[in-house]
Amino acid sequence: MRFVSALALAGAVLLASSAGAAALPGCDAFLAKLRDEAGDLGVEFRHALVVSRAKSETTVFDITTNTEVDGVLTCRGDALLRFEAHVSEPAKARALTAFEKLQASALRAAEGWDMGKAKSKVSDMAADAKDYLAASKERGDVYVAGKTEEHLPGNVGLGLIYTEVDRAFIIVASE
Repeated sequence: MRFVSALALAGAVLLASSAGAAALPGCDAFLAKLRDEAGDLGVEFRHALVVSRAKSETTVFDITTNTEVDGVLTCRGDALLRFEAHVSEPAKARALTAFEKLQASALRAAEGWDMGKAKSKVSDMAADAKDYLAASKERGDVYVAGKTEEHLPGNVGLGLIYTEVDRAFIIVASE
């Protein structure tokens, strides 16, 4: 009986903590906000060609910019499932600046954060990813990479991965 009560209490706490958490905006709202936030990058979205035998309810968009940064947006209906931004290494300073700008803009569009908070999160995650990449190289790992992740309220995950050939930033909604 005590176990059932403890389980019920744990469930109530979990529900209370997730009830106040904001979910990601819909894909249309995210696209509009990202275009506004990163307007100087010339962000464009086009339906991606996906060849598969399996029937899927997802829509995939290729993201292009007027820099060397690109990405992918995956939606189901109007639900944002995943956003990814990529830049190839070695990258010029302009491309890295655009990559940071797209990350911060995506966080603002997805979470509604102010620019200071978004830039701070991007900077903190980048510092961790760089440190983990350096440690991976030093250890001589088979797959040399630096990866860091954050878990936000509303079942939202952030990931940043640095390798010797590219960098990727990911926002994912847990289902």
